[in-house]
Amino acid sequence: MAFTRLRIDSMKNDDIYALAGKKVRAKKGFLYHLLAYVLILTMLSAIMYYENDGKMLPVIIVGLSWGIGVAAHYLSTFGTDNLEFLGVSSDWEEEELEKELARLVHKRQLREEIERERDLLRRSEQLDLREMEKRPLDTRDLL
Repeated sequence: MAFTRLRIDSMKNDDIYALAGKKVRAKKGFLYHLLAYVLILTMLSAIMYYENDGKMLPVIIVGLSWGIGVAAHYLSTFGTDNLEFLGVSSDWEEEELEKELARLVHKRQLREEIERERDLLRRSEQLDLREMEKRPLDTRDLL
């Protein structure tokens, strides 16, 4: 979505008009496709009901397979902007990107924190060793 906004901001009025015309033609094409789908399936249903003793399996197969094409045409024309009633947000991709970025940044911070802790532990061990080296050896410690 952000890319589209940036692209539109940098366009001239003639280009915006051309893009709007292209989108309107795409929507019109989808509506014709949907109308043909509904009319032909209605006609096939009537034919199968009266001529094939009500056996509707061919109509179901045609309806499902062509329905996939209609759904793909809808998504290519309108995107996911109007599918919020199905739980699909129009900003889904951006939201997922933000979640993934936050997860990766958190993961990097944890790794850096672990590395700092290891470094502190190494320094602490080195200081303990230096203190032991500086301390004179007492024979009572050996018993």
